[in-house]
This record gives sequence, structure tokens and C-alpha cells, in this order.
Amino acid sequence: MFRTVTAAAVTLVAAAITSAAPPPDGNYLLSGVTPLGDSPSCILKLETTDGKQTASVLYAPKGTDMKVSGYTATDKSVTFTVQQFVTQPNGQKFQFVPSRFVGTPGADGKTVVGSGGADLRPTRMKLTATDATEFTRATTGGGPAAAAYKAVGELQQKAFPIQIKLQQEKDPAVKKELLKQLADARQEVTEKMPVLLREVVAKHPDSVAGAEAAMGLLRVPTTKLAAGEAQKLVGVIRKQGEVYGKRFVDGTERQLADILAPRTDVGDLGVKAIEPVVKAMKADAPAADRVATLQLYETALKNAGMTAKAKGVEAEIAKLETVLDEEYHKTVPPFKPDAFAGRKDSKANRAVVMELFTGAQCPPCVAADVAFDALGKSYGSKDLVLIQYHMHIPGPDPLTNKGTIARWDYYRERFPEGIRGTPSTLFNGTPKAGGGGGMANAEAKYGAYTNIINPLLEESTSVKLTGKATRTGDKVEIGVEYAGVPTAGEPKLRLLLVEDTVKYVGSNKLRFHHAVVRAMPGGAAGTALKAATGKQAVSVDVSQVRAELSKYLDDFAANERPFPTSARPLEMAKLQVIALVQDDATGEVLHAARFDVGPRGPQSE
Repeated sequence: MFRTVTAAAVTLVAAAITSAAPPPDGNYLLSGVTPLGDSPSCILKLETTDGKQTASVLYAPKGTDMKVSGYTATDKSVTFTVQQFVTQPNGQKFQFVPSRFVGTPGADGKTVVGSGGADLRPTRMKLTATDATEFTRATTGGGPAAAAYKAVGELQQKAFPIQIKLQQEKDPAVKKELLKQLADARQEVTEKMPVLLREVVAKHPDSVAGAEAAMGLLRVPTTKLAAGEAQKLVGVIRKQGEVYGKRFVDGTERQLADILAPRTDVGDLGVKAIEPVVKAMKADAPAADRVATLQLYETALKNAGMTAKAKGVEAEIAKLETVLDEEYHKTVPPFKPDAFAGRKDSKANRAVVMELFTGAQCPPCVAADVAFDALGKSYGSKDLVLIQYHMHIPGPDPLTNKGTIARWDYYRERFPEGIRGTPSTLFNGTPKAGGGGGMANAEAKYGAYTNIINPLLEESTSVKLTGKATRTGDKVEIGVEYAGVPTAGEPKLRLLLVEDTVKYVGSNKLRFHHAVVRAMPGGAAGTALKAATGKQAVSVDVSQVRAELSKYLDDFAANERPFPTSARPLEMAKLQVIALVQDDATGEVLHAARFDVGPRGPQSE
């Protein structure tokens, strides 16, 4: 419904129902049609003056101001645009994106049924004649199907209050118990949700609730589907969707393609869903959109065993990728980073360590990631050591691994208020300047980061680190020497194997990622330093790292959620090693060094 629209302009398109005449004058309730019933948005008043029918907002909920413009009506369509303004209790006002409605009058003269929302995510909406002049926010008219679907929503929310308590709790013993409760609640949802959804589909297949339950079963990749079940569920979804018109049907088909293509248990159903989208794709469509669609198609083909056809699609993608890479390097970052002028204190020798938790499926991470990359152009590695950890937040990310998750858990335990989601940033082990934004906010984030980094670069440390890493084939030999480590606290040495540049395009559209952690040689827990001076040697087999990453990603896709595409960037051609000395008593990073992995001499810092 309009009060929830925050993205692109919404277009409502008529349903394929028998048309009669333009809607007569009177009051009409504009509602979203949901699994729980009709959710009202506003009441429109249609009236004719001098032979011309106009529309105005007769009623909108308290705190909401809605205006109608561009109203036209014929026996085939009703069109208008709604602009919504919302005033928060604190007086702050929000203006939503204008929403355009296009619907077809029904034969009964009392309804206009159509679809709303963005093209890829259409929503069911309708106009209904009413004598009312106001309404409550209550959802109405759902019937038995809505009652059945309500249980689905209640089960989905089972873990939410526990998560809130966990975030607020300080006592370690209570947190441990809450973690157990959270795990139990999630397990209950995993076990009971498919049962509930199947019940709704079986009892109410012709309802909105039945169609949404069917979509829910397909959407959860861990749901084990019986032979032929996927096809039946798709049939339920398509039949119910026809009521809301061609645009809704087209959008639903794209959603089905998104859901079915990554699944490995639906045969060629994913291919059949995505192929019409591929055929309808225009040659002059943006290259990024074409790549996204073709990658989905490639994934569906591979899952259906059509490898030869998948290779042809892969070649087409590669051509488009070259064009996109060139465009990206020319425009990102969208500002010129300043070169660091140098430390003011000649005795200052402590490196600043910036750790960024991010995700390739995370839109707000764009500003943080781009600013992070820009910092790499401003500072040398002796001054700033950059580290990027990828997480499955908010969606599956193939750059995530057990080591990055272990580091997330390490910091989450110490700073539950400072590390809540992606993007999160730490400087020398302390959370600062969290949050992100879109590409337009990248320069502001860059400025916020440099304002933290520059003062820290005037600090000194007694810790000294030198190291080297040599690679022969896939064998990497790492040697690190340390000195001046404080005996107080809980100092530990941690080693990180990072990839200088990784190309992977997630839903946030960033194409390249830098200083990406691939493994933590010696373990994420690190090695306790018992003496002020010492050394550590570790061997890494890159082929084994690849194999372990592949297994981890395979297991995640099978047991948690599938990845949006089949891409698994595991090249690991240009590697680096980062050595951290960190005080586990406080989480403070005391010093760090980065050195390239290469067949010849080391770079020591």
C-alpha cells in the first residue's frame, strides 16, 4: 500500500477483468490486498464538474497527507498519481516517491482491481466503492484464509523478542541462556514453518494467503519439496495472480525465476521460469541489468544439468562484464581521494588498523566500501592496514568464510552495542563511524574515516613486527617476528591471509572488493604471546584454502540459503599476509604489518 512505498515510482496496472464503464462518482477506498485481508491506504472522492471527473483525497490516516494529481478515467482504465507525506511524532516530515495508479474498472461498477509496487515486486491493490468517510488502520476481509496465515506470521516472529533481549542484556550468564532460547526458537521455526505453509496452501489454494504460502515454501531453500510439489505450488501462484493483471503476472514470474533458479531440486522449472524474462530482455537495456538476468539464467541452466547451454550464456556475460568493469573504474570512487601528507610527529610509528565488516548484498555498505577503497589510495600500508571481512548480511555472500564469522563473533561479544550489522568499522580494535549509505554518501564516509585515522597516526608503540611470505605454486610459507610486546594484558598474534582484489558483483552493484580476508592461518583465536620477543612460522596451502572455502559455501547453500548466482571467486592470485598484535583483554590492536605474498624477497614493516 502507498504508505509503505519508499523506492521507485509505483505503477498499478489493470487486471484482466471484464470492463463496463468508468467508475461512477462517489467515495472509493484504496487498499492493498494482503494475505491477512485488505489494508486501507486512503479514501478518494470522485466527482464530476462540467463533464469532467476529478479525484481528491477525502481521508488519510492521522499524520499522513496524501494528494492526487493527473486523474483520468475511461471504461478501460483509471489513472492517477498519489503523493504521500508523513509527519512523525517528533515533527519530522518524510516525502515518499509519487505513486502512479492505473487500473481497469470492474463490471460491477464498484471495484478497480490491479497491481502496485515496483516492477520486480508488484503488490495487489484495488479501489472499492464505499459510503465511509474515514477508516481505522485495521486489516479487514481476510476470512478463514487470513486466520490460517496469521499463524505463519506469529511463528515468523517467534525469535524476534529474544533477539531484542539478547541485544540489551549485559549479564554473560543470561546472554548464554538467551542464545540457547534463540537457537531453540529458530529450530522450531525451521521445523514448523513448512507444515503451516502447506496447510494454508492445501486448505485455501485460491486465496491470496494460499498463493503467498506457496511462494514462501519455494522461497525457503532448506524446505524439502516432494516430487512434483514445486510445479503444483507454481500453479497455485500463477492462477491466483491472474486476477491482478498482466503486470502483476509478469512481476510474479520474475520473482519465481529469482527463487527457482538457485534451487537444485526443481529440475528445469527454474529454466522455464527465467527463459521468458531472458527473451523479453531488450538489447539496449542497461548492461548491468542484462548481466544480472543472464547470471540467473546461467545458474538455472547449471542446476538443470544443461551445461553446454550454460557455457554459451557465460560467454555472453563475459563480454558485458568487460564493458561494466571499464565503466566502474572510471566512476568509482566518485571523488578524488587526497594523499596523506605524512605524520607530524617523527617518532610516531604505530600503524592504524581499519577493519570493515561488510556484505556484497548490503546496499548501505556501498558508501563504507567505496570510502574504504579510497583510503587505500590515500595511505601507504605502513600507515594504514586495511582489512575487509564479508558477512552473510543481509544475504548470502560467497566472500564470507568461517574466519570472518569468527572475527564478527569476537567483536560482537566485546562490543554488542557497537557492532550490530553491516557496515561496521573498527579502528585499532574500537568500533567507530559505523553505518554507511549509498554511493552519494561515500565521500562523507571517507572524510569521517580520515578524521579518525589521522590523529591515531600520531601515536607510538613499542611493538615491532617484521615478516615475509613466499609462494611456490600453492604453497605459502609465512614467517613473522615480533618484539616489544607488552607483558600486561592478553597479547595475541593473529595472521590473516587476504586477497588484494576480488571481483564479485552482489546486489549492491559494487564490482571489486579489496583486502578481503580469505583465511586466518593459525586460527581465528590467535596465538598467545608469552614473551616480549619471538617469532612464528606458518605454512598455508592455497589449494586447501580453496577446497575448504568451496565446502563451506556448498554447505551454507544446502543448509541455510542459496547464493544469488553460481559465481565463486576463488582465484587468489595476488595475496597478502597481515599480522596483528591484539590485546584480548580489551580488544585493542597494538600494532600491525602487511606484506605481499610473492616468490621473491619480503616486504617488512
